[in-house]
Amino acid sequence: MKNEHIPVFYEGNDDYIEMLSVSMISVLYNTKSFIDFYILDCGICPLNKKILETLHNTFNNFTIKYIPIDLKKFSHLKGYRNGFLDCYARLLIPELNKEIKRAIYFDFDILLLDDIKKLWEQDLGEYELGAVPDLGYSAKIAERCLMIGISQQQLYANAGTLLIDCEKWRENNVSEKLLDIAFKIKEKILFICEDILNLYYNNNTYKILDMRYNMRQMPNEIGKYCAHDITDEYLKQEWKEICVLHWTIKPWFSVNYYNDELRFFSLFYFFAKQSPWYEGLVIKFIKNQRNMTISQIQQIIEGYNNTIKEKYNNITNKVSSPTTKKIKLFGIIPLITAKRKGNITHYKLFNIIPLLKKVEK
Repeated sequence: MKNEHIPVFYEGNDDYIEMLSVSMISVLYNTKSFIDFYILDCGICPLNKKILETLHNTFNNFTIKYIPIDLKKFSHLKGYRNGFLDCYARLLIPELNKEIKRAIYFDFDILLLDDIKKLWEQDLGEYELGAVPDLGYSAKIAERCLMIGISQQQLYANAGTLLIDCEKWRENNVSEKLLDIAFKIKEKILFICEDILNLYYNNNTYKILDMRYNMRQMPNEIGKYCAHDITDEYLKQEWKEICVLHWTIKPWFSVNYYNDELRFFSLFYFFAKQSPWYEGLVIKFIKNQRNMTISQIQQIIEGYNNTIKEKYNNITNKVSSPTTKKIKLFGIIPLITAKRKGNITHYKLFNIIPLLKKVEK
């Protein structure tokens, strides 16, 4: 698998494009591998697609392909929260490109803290799917799951990170079977993809991956209930070896996880600084604060320390990042951006519209 491209799938729409870009940046920053991003296009406008392509100004180890998803095909199924049907798209991944033998799926609120290749090279053995048990699976949730036929001994998988053997998936016609389940239990379903996948892979018939590939900052409910091997001591070690972080509390909403500090909050903004939507993410964070001054908020967002900088500026597999200078309107809005990489400087208006390119000899 050394020279293989790694196919990474996301669901995408305009509502979450900023956060999706940060997740993609964290993947690219931490690997030498070439990444083929496949965006399940559930409603991304042409302008946002064009802006997302500007990541090529910083990274050269990826492509982006958009796969249009007709959400009407899911209209007979139950939507997530306010009726969002996007989540069903991930159940179709192996059928959407039949040349792909294996694929990774990430939620948009995933952050890579290590090389994605470590996840990619996990041995699935005889299994079609690799996933990580959900720390939040408790006796109370198990009671509801029991009503739809999920075993109480099931290590309830979280669907935020999926490693898929696409060939076996297609051979067993899994996508069609999952959508059939979604229709049959739609009156009782709550956590859409999780309920569907765990009912299909009941009694732990999926490859259980280490927690480091979908770590979430939350109490260890599943360890208390049915996964006695997932101890607090085990989780402490997995945090040290973490590869994939899945936000429970989102860093564009808060700096805290209830009464604790939100882990890797500053690292999110370290990667976000390389996103064309950085200013928008900062504004989103500011709007969600109630008890902080602008000065305090600025200190928090700029607060990633020299240790983090040094660690991520000296990663041996990191591609070179450009030097960026900005002229800001009212001290906030980037009016003219000069981004230098190597001997080439790109000047842009509002960090979007190209003005000129200067090559220095």
